[in-house]
Amino acid sequence: MAQVPSGVQLMDYEYEGSWEGDDEDVPYVALELDITDVHTLYRAVCSAIETWPGGRPLEQQRLTAMKDFLYRIVLEYKYKVQE
Repeated sequence: MAQVPSGVQLMDYEYEGSWEGDDEDVPYVALELDITDVHTLYRAVCSAIETWPGGRPLEQQRLTAMKDFLYRIVLEYKYKVQE
């Protein structure tokens, strides 16, 4: 089993079924990330959107929502640092 980095909390769950369009039954995971990790995830999601090969529209919608969410975190961090 892969080693989980410090600060990452995984919740135990069992899940069978589709991840697509089934928000009620999708398990949630809580993460604690430093701002550098948030920047890294943001850049990775931006890259995934830019190189998205097409196919599942829901995947593109989720990537766009994740990009916006991560960018809001970055902006909030920058705002609070400048206070």
